[in-house]
Amino acid sequence: MYDHIVLISLDTLRSDGIGANPLKLWPDTYPGLGAPATPVLDDLVAHGAFFPNCVSAAPYTSASHSTLLTGKWPLRHGVFEFLNRTLTTDTLFTRARRAGYRTLLKSDFPLVLGPTLGLDRGVDDFIVEDDDAFLSSLSATTRSVSLVHFGGVHVPYGFHNLHYGGDAYRARLAELEAEVGSPAELPKDQLVETYRSTEDLEHLLRYKRVIQELWQAGRAEDIFGLYLEGIEHFLATRFQPFVEKLFAVTAGRRTLVVLFGDHGEEYGPDSFGHFNSVAEGVLRVPLLFLGDDVRPGCHTGRVRTVDLLPTVSELMGDLPTAFLRMDGASLAPTVRDSAEYPVRTAFAQAYVADTDASIRFQQGLMDRRAAPGGLPHLLAKEVVWDGEFRLTRHLADFHEYFGGLGPIEPVVRLERFDADQRPRPCSDPEVTTRLLASLADYNTLRQDE
Repeated sequence: MYDHIVLISLDTLRSDGIGANPLKLWPDTYPGLGAPATPVLDDLVAHGAFFPNCVSAAPYTSASHSTLLTGKWPLRHGVFEFLNRTLTTDTLFTRARRAGYRTLLKSDFPLVLGPTLGLDRGVDDFIVEDDDAFLSSLSATTRSVSLVHFGGVHVPYGFHNLHYGGDAYRARLAELEAEVGSPAELPKDQLVETYRSTEDLEHLLRYKRVIQELWQAGRAEDIFGLYLEGIEHFLATRFQPFVEKLFAVTAGRRTLVVLFGDHGEEYGPDSFGHFNSVAEGVLRVPLLFLGDDVRPGCHTGRVRTVDLLPTVSELMGDLPTAFLRMDGASLAPTVRDSAEYPVRTAFAQAYVADTDASIRFQQGLMDRRAAPGGLPHLLAKEVVWDGEFRLTRHLADFHEYFGGLGPIEPVVRLERFDADQRPRPCSDPEVTTRLLASLADYNTLRQDE
């Protein structure tokens, strides 16, 4: 039994953004860039059970976190779209609270990870963007289950907002605008994940406008360089101090810490950022367990974010029947004893909506003029992993800045992983047919049609 179970979500952190990850994808795509310094994460990896080849069930915060908190595929917990549906099923928080734990959620993105979409169900203390308030609440509890979510790796890369970014944010934005210019029009992407002051919103849109200008100039590698730079800045200025305080607060108590990413980031022919993408670099995220009863080790066989909840449930010990009908499988024997585990089939999908409609809908949610369920989405892309193969299917055309949204003739791509777990194009009609059938079976899980 643990006194404290602390889940740490580093939003937008792809697995190979960690220096200690032996499976690197991004240097092949962006060969001119240097790796970020990640000493705090490297140290945590050295002391924990690390799964560098973990695939997420969705490329956006709402659906991916709902899977992490329920142990169910998005089509079964219902929050499979980017911004629309409300989570109504039991979560880690609802079950833990019934078992006598105090439950805490600190969210940097309350509009997509909080009350708006029902992701605060079962939470005793919901905290918005305040690391110190979370630590204070944690220190006041004797038995807790918590999720502390950080948006600092997300756009604006490394800074999150003016409170945490401060003068470094202002100065870096000025440098970028001096390089690419500052046209009068706003960027097409005006979506936000949290409530912002006028000044904060202005800075976010100016930063997004820089990204738009770099993209239009064909400078995808430079955008990804900003992302890597942001990882390093966030870790050094905000995350390292938080980790030190967290371990001070939990010292002498039996504690389990689980660190993960919800999705990554990538720029290229099939990806603009993350939420319109099923690129391997976007969907492969870190999963790390630390604390009492955890045997350190690096386990490179593929696992899935849907496996996190069954693992935590088994490690907790006092909730043996709490999570029934989960889709994930427990990794507890590996976390405790470095036992081998089978590589299981995994799925992910990207549902998208028209950008302008999404902005209007989100503003309606913020103003309480709209309710979840009213924003039409299309299934744009989906992927299935099976053994050494990865199959993607592109079903709708969507681009953040330059395209519309509409169905297309499906485009299917089969890849095979090499010895370093990098996907390489291949052709095998029999495997393609089998994996398309797996996707068809997966889509029968959707209950609202």
